[in-house]
Amino acid sequence: MDMNDHSHFWFPALHVSDDPDSIPLLSTALTRSSIACFLFQPDQKLFWYNESAASILQGAQNNSYPSLNGLFTQAGFHLSANLDEAVNEAILNQTNQSFFAEQDRLSETRFFLIEILGGALPSNWVLVQLIDRSDDAVKLHDELLKRTKAEENDRLKTLFLANISHEIRTPLNSIIGFSELILDQDDVAEEHQEYARMIQAAGDTLLQLINDIIDISKIEAGQIKITKLVVDVDQALDEILLMVQNQLRSKGKEHIRVYIEKPVYVSPFRIETDPNRFRQIFINLLTNAIKFIENGSIRFGYTEVDGDFVQFYVKDTGLGIERDKAPQIFQRFAKFDSPYGHNREGTGLGLSITQQLVELMGGKIWFDTEYQKGSTFYFTLPTMPDQQKKPLPKTFLSSAKSWEGHVFLVVDDVEANYIFFKSAFKLTGAEILWASNGDEALRLCRENPSISLVLVDIMMPLMDGFTTAKHIRELRPSLPIIAQTAFADPDGERKAKAAGCNDYVTKPIQKSELVSLINKLIQ
Repeated sequence: MDMNDHSHFWFPALHVSDDPDSIPLLSTALTRSSIACFLFQPDQKLFWYNESAASILQGAQNNSYPSLNGLFTQAGFHLSANLDEAVNEAILNQTNQSFFAEQDRLSETRFFLIEILGGALPSNWVLVQLIDRSDDAVKLHDELLKRTKAEENDRLKTLFLANISHEIRTPLNSIIGFSELILDQDDVAEEHQEYARMIQAAGDTLLQLINDIIDISKIEAGQIKITKLVVDVDQALDEILLMVQNQLRSKGKEHIRVYIEKPVYVSPFRIETDPNRFRQIFINLLTNAIKFIENGSIRFGYTEVDGDFVQFYVKDTGLGIERDKAPQIFQRFAKFDSPYGHNREGTGLGLSITQQLVELMGGKIWFDTEYQKGSTFYFTLPTMPDQQKKPLPKTFLSSAKSWEGHVFLVVDDVEANYIFFKSAFKLTGAEILWASNGDEALRLCRENPSISLVLVDIMMPLMDGFTTAKHIRELRPSLPIIAQTAFADPDGERKAKAAGCNDYVTKPIQKSELVSLINKLIQ
């Protein structure tokens, strides 16, 4: 393009005293650039433009030299700022400015970023660039449209579920309420009382289903709000114990013993969390334990507190879960049949909701299980950020010797258990390695002679902890090995010792007990 040929543009011929080639930006690359470029002299006269600029402003016709705003308006632009004033400012003060413009032409809308570069050229020249952002704007528009539709769908779904919940709860109140009244009557026939109990149980199940579906929907829509308050953990657990005992009585399982376990030295113990969701997590886990237990006991509580997290647990001696079904435990609607029909009731949503609530509250959840022996569910929650509100004795750390230079190997197929040990030992100086199975543990023991202690889980797939310990003992006769399991019994301890383990601890592990044991073994 001849830079002095403006016949296809409305500008009159310009009398240029400067040599265009003396302006460094007037290069072949800029001339052929897809970005529209306009070059202004210090007297604010247009000196040069490229072909992309001519294309964008095509159709602007005038016989006089109007304002730049007038030129862009004729070309179908809607400016978010005064272009004349912006160019003047850039020329006078040698500053850079930018703003957006929208062009409507031939039923097409295009979006541009206008950049005015006043400090990039010599002799107070100014370069104006129009950068086409139409594709980005379309993508942004589509994303905003999708997000708006998704938010509206979530709003309508939540409104629908709220209305349905209200409509179902109203008759349910009558069903459950009147069935309770029938059960309270002394002159009701035993057969009719049995009918009333069945009605009440069905009503409770339906009510729980409604609550679970509402919670799942709120979690999906991001509408679960975590309200953190200072919670007295001991008091909350005492209240939960009463609820569990009432639940056992209603199900005819009063013979099952329930125990709260908490470190004696921490009383009262407080954390900052959502009190309602905290109770919901425990109730969900305890309800699940009640469902799968016929005899024995349920224990729940928390272990010693160290660092930024506290570990809670619910442990039962019930049916347990078969190993191949364990990965499905937190999936929605996961229900496992048993020979005794334990899981015919329930929605299959409780554990999925529990997992998501724990994560929303900043913690993690995992479990250990052994079929026909029981299950233990663990979850962590952050402690209070301001520990000065209630100073906590550091029983674990104060009793731990410096283990600088020691390497401990944790053998466990559940990664969360390894993370727990790594966190618990982080201030002791020990290096923590992890093997997720027996074969990997043997390889590490063979290749790493610096390993000075092994913590091996008994229940592992492929190669169990007993077999793993036996092979490690053959490989490293003097290496201390501690067996860890969620289900203590005399036979298990005997098998661990026979396999070559030096000692045996049960989960949930009290860290002060573990420290004492390790100190004894690695002296």
